[in-house]
Amino acid sequence: MTSVACTAQWKDQPVDVDAPIHLPAALSGDLGSDLLASYWPSVAALSVAAALVTGLVVLVRRRRRAARSSKRIVLAVGAPAVVAIVCAVALGVNTWVGYFPSVAAVQRWLDASPRKPVAAFPTTAVQGGTSVVPDGARRVTTDDRGYAFLTTVPSHGRSMPDAGAWVYLPPGYDAGGNTARYPLLVALHGAPGSAADWFAGGRLDQVLDVLIAAGSIPPVVVVSPDLNAGPDRVDREPLNLPGGPQIEDYVAKDVVGWADTHLRTKADPNHRIISGMSSGGLGALLYGLHHPDVFGGVVSIMPYTNPYTPEVTADPAARQRNTPLEAIALRETGGDQQFFLGQGDGEKTAEATQIRDALRAHDHPTTLRVLPGLAHNWTAARTIMPYGLVWVSQRLGWSAG
Repeated sequence: MTSVACTAQWKDQPVDVDAPIHLPAALSGDLGSDLLASYWPSVAALSVAAALVTGLVVLVRRRRRAARSSKRIVLAVGAPAVVAIVCAVALGVNTWVGYFPSVAAVQRWLDASPRKPVAAFPTTAVQGGTSVVPDGARRVTTDDRGYAFLTTVPSHGRSMPDAGAWVYLPPGYDAGGNTARYPLLVALHGAPGSAADWFAGGRLDQVLDVLIAAGSIPPVVVVSPDLNAGPDRVDREPLNLPGGPQIEDYVAKDVVGWADTHLRTKADPNHRIISGMSSGGLGALLYGLHHPDVFGGVVSIMPYTNPYTPEVTADPAARQRNTPLEAIALRETGGDQQFFLGQGDGEKTAEATQIRDALRAHDHPTTLRVLPGLAHNWTAARTIMPYGLVWVSQRLGWSAG
């Protein structure tokens, strides 16, 4: 495992792909989290449930001869106890998964979800609304804070509808007279998931504000599109599906094209990074392999070696195209693309190691970072992402000034 250090200083591009990655000290903890990220709310809910159950038992024993009265007590006290237990379990699961690290993250998720009709969590994809970029007077980026908003990115491909997308504009974007253009980061969510994930569970806007303020990376624009190809969250990888939605084409063509048209981006592969976690990590890796003319850098978090989507695995050509080791074997050796692979030590590293070794065998600059104490969840995703962004941006020679 390669060591990882923390500092706020910008470093020149290292020659060694496995050199330590330096982050600002502010990212040494779980940025943007509050009490909701701990197990204390779950403990409190369990305590309430225990108190209610204890009170219920006492009351029932006292009135065991009055059957009707006992039934009323069970309904009056038992129902809240069940609700408290369910809340305790839900809060505990959320703490482990890390999707809602704070109350603010819950608010962000709610803002990204359609109000009518109301859909039960977590089945609804992010639909967006109008394909509009708010003007500077309404969004107001400041010298130290960026601005995130929800929009819709139109689709021009087969079987792929228009989709919602969360967008981040960096600090200083709206400064008077500023005409600067910025690198583009495209962030892919996992499955089932939605466009809101990187801005709720991932807290990507907060992470970027810290990285940019510290000079660890230059200001960047982010687009995180919804990859569900419809109104429901589905457990499916964001790939070109035989006979179905061409999700990869949508991202590589429509999303990138929309960003270059509507936002002040640097429209060249050397200033584009494709990133993602879990199934989005597989997608990011494959998009990079398939489109070196679009994406100069790849940040693949929690990657794996074999796709699982039935439409892909049932089609030999699609399976070969979307199996990372096969896709690497079909690539020409060498090139300037930079590949960052990251995961926690709470899951096996064999598949990520295979991918790293295959990329290196084809002379593609690649590093694999395994961070301690992390599992396959959003806590890991938002912890690993800044390491990948710093590493790739430095390797691509981006300036922090």
